[in-house]
Amino acid sequence: MNYKSIANAVLLLCAAATANLAHADNMTPGSAMTWTTLGTAGGPVAHAERSQPANLLKVHAASWLVDCGDGAVERLSAAGLQAAKVSHVFISHLHMDHIGGLQGLIGLRWMTNAPGILTIYGPRGTDALVAGIVHSMQPSAGVTVALQGGKAHRRPEDTVKVVILEDGSDIRVDDVRVRTVRNSHFDTQAGVPATSSTDSLSYRFDGAADAIGYTGDTGVSPAVTGLFKGVGMVVSEVIDLDGTIANINGPHSPMPPEMRKGLIEHLKTQHLTPQQAGALAQQAGAKRLVLTHLAIDGPTDKVAPVLVAGARQAFGAEVRVAHDLDSF
Repeated sequence: MNYKSIANAVLLLCAAATANLAHADNMTPGSAMTWTTLGTAGGPVAHAERSQPANLLKVHAASWLVDCGDGAVERLSAAGLQAAKVSHVFISHLHMDHIGGLQGLIGLRWMTNAPGILTIYGPRGTDALVAGIVHSMQPSAGVTVALQGGKAHRRPEDTVKVVILEDGSDIRVDDVRVRTVRNSHFDTQAGVPATSSTDSLSYRFDGAADAIGYTGDTGVSPAVTGLFKGVGMVVSEVIDLDGTIANINGPHSPMPPEMRKGLIEHLKTQHLTPQQAGALAQQAGAKRLVLTHLAIDGPTDKVAPVLVAGARQAFGAEVRVAHDLDSF
């Protein structure tokens, strides 16, 4: 099967899934949820203590991933689960640190003949991403089919489907209400959305007992503030702005001056400082703020107290700096 055929198959599954889920108003009320931070590093630089951004959302017996950075399958195993147990993935945006683990997840589920179909929710472009991953599996799939006497248990493209989410999406997945807004992470300047082929989304998950707001990557965003009103827990990205900028401007930085300038402006306007994350949680009326996607310079044990102190300038309830495999 060629790439075009694979893309068409994924698109057909995407369209069918969107039609089935977009207006599922007759679902039962939501469920109790547990959130585990599988990977808590921020940005595209590997970290010895932390894996790339990925989260496990447990809804009763179901296991969902919220973002799927590199190392997600390994962190999932450390949490006691295999890839075959994951039924849904929610992608905030298509930066590589948030999607680098998707190929391993899709591929290992196929190789182990995991039951059911993996449903991947994400912004525009997620369908093309998944089609590309499936296409990249064809050489391996051919070898596997040959070893099985020429018979495939399932084609890779039949094991995954995509649901495209947009600004203002409001769907039911099982018995959880899932809502999204476009945030400011891809704005060309503060408050001005970029014209591009994709979006950066923030999520809200409403269960029976509580609601969780997940920022993904964003700067200050009125849309995110509105989405999070009334949640019990905010899971927010955070940046140590001074430390990160000092590192970018350091003597060993490979970036030319113009690239540094653009990146620093992006970091200042399209990510959240501890104070801004605290203000978001305070405006939401949340009981807990979990800081993850840690864009920091230096050892976590030295930076964490600074992050907590900054968030508490604006937020009066519990603040936690997440580590890999923490559960809330």
